[in-house]
Amino acid sequence: MIEQIIARFPGVSCAWMDAAGRVTTECWGVADKECNLPVEKDTIFPACSISKFVTAICVIKLQEQQSIDIDAPVNAYLRRWKLRTPDGSESDATIRALMCHTAGIVDGEDAFYGLRRSDSEVTLLDILEGRTSYNNRPARAEKSPGTAFEYSDAGYCILQLLAEEVTGKDFDAAARKLIFDALELRNTFFASRKNVEYHEANATMATGYDGEGLSLPGKYPHQPDLAASALWSTPRDLLAIAKAFIEAYHGRSAFLQEASAREMAKRVEKFPWTGLGVFPQGEDIIMSQGWGENGQCMLKMNLRTCAACAVMTNRNPETDQAESGVEWLVDSIMGSATQGS
Repeated sequence: MIEQIIARFPGVSCAWMDAAGRVTTECWGVADKECNLPVEKDTIFPACSISKFVTAICVIKLQEQQSIDIDAPVNAYLRRWKLRTPDGSESDATIRALMCHTAGIVDGEDAFYGLRRSDSEVTLLDILEGRTSYNNRPARAEKSPGTAFEYSDAGYCILQLLAEEVTGKDFDAAARKLIFDALELRNTFFASRKNVEYHEANATMATGYDGEGLSLPGKYPHQPDLAASALWSTPRDLLAIAKAFIEAYHGRSAFLQEASAREMAKRVEKFPWTGLGVFPQGEDIIMSQGWGENGQCMLKMNLRTCAACAVMTNRNPETDQAESGVEWLVDSIMGSATQGS
């Protein structure tokens, strides 16, 4: 079964952690077929929507610093742009509602997909106002906050704007200060053009392949919605974030407060399948996953046993994680890690 799953992707990288915190990595295949460049433990893959887990940590750390209150309306902290209802009035949607996808925002059809690095620049405000094909629907609170679950990349673009306005930094710089530098992560970044050019020059990024196995034009798509889907990382770095989160959940971390981790992992009332930037599964598991045109990935954490596993790939399998086998691989490895601890 493992061999069949691995064969679906040019490259696969995984890392897992047992209850004692020991981390193991394993890699298969190539990061670039044309150059026959093998996947190594430091090969950086697209984390896609795992970005939202990391963004949620950024936001909750801003609350720890008393810079924001996640139960306040997001508009209280925005200057360059405001979230509005369809009639033009300001929405009272809270930061918390944005984090758990209940702010009433509906993304555009086929949005947040297919932008090439050679395309014209798309700004964050372009996305929020629906001015380009990248997101052709203005971000509006179309439903009353808290009444419906609508998975929204645009909602996380608003959180990106929030972080930038509160910190006075570009989002990638804010995330580096709040998380990546604190955890000493050198192979994790949000894909601003500058960051992509740096890591591309060092040949550390996995080339993305489409469903037919063809490399994407320019190797990596451009994703201006950094907070929603533009994180790049390694499974080992993702586990460093997961370990810090799990330790915080058990009150053993200086990186994140116990109350913050538990608030993120808690099921949302009325929508128990979601937390803040994560998705609970069963009693003890929380999950974050990503799927884009250049890869598919998944991160799971067991908050009881403290085991965790991350799997990252560099091809769009054109089917979800359950069908592609990525979730089976994560569950199988994580189960073995738990039994072996």
